[in-house]
Amino acid sequence: MDRDELDRLQSYLQRMLNPEIGLAARARVENMAEVILGDQPIGRVTVDDEDGDRSYNVTVPIEMPSANPNLNEAVRGKFGNEKLRVVPRPKKTDSSEIYLDDEYIAVLFRDDASGRSWTFEMAVLDFDLDPEE
Repeated sequence: MDRDELDRLQSYLQRMLNPEIGLAARARVENMAEVILGDQPIGRVTVDDEDGDRSYNVTVPIEMPSANPNLNEAVRGKFGNEKLRVVPRPKKTDSSEIYLDDEYIAVLFRDDASGRSWTFEMAVLDFDLDPEE
């Protein structure tokens, strides 16, 4: 990813998740960047060029303090955004949907049976990076 692409993706993530989010290119890994909030890396972005369509996968691990976590608190705390909310998926117990206000933006997957390890996954399409009109 070049700097312009990183800047456009960073602007999108700032609008959707937190104005303080930054992206840093990974040395020696061409199609990956670190997601940074404050001074801490919190996740990564990878590029997918399959079928000629460019997209990005934002992955952020979220560790829960207990086996019966409050997913809303955990996700809001991770991103510092009170507008995010977790909604259970019908017929699925291993994942939930993430909404920004009323807009679906991502999925939260449970990584283990204990319920203490989850992964936030957000797909971003290349046309999402166009500036808002």
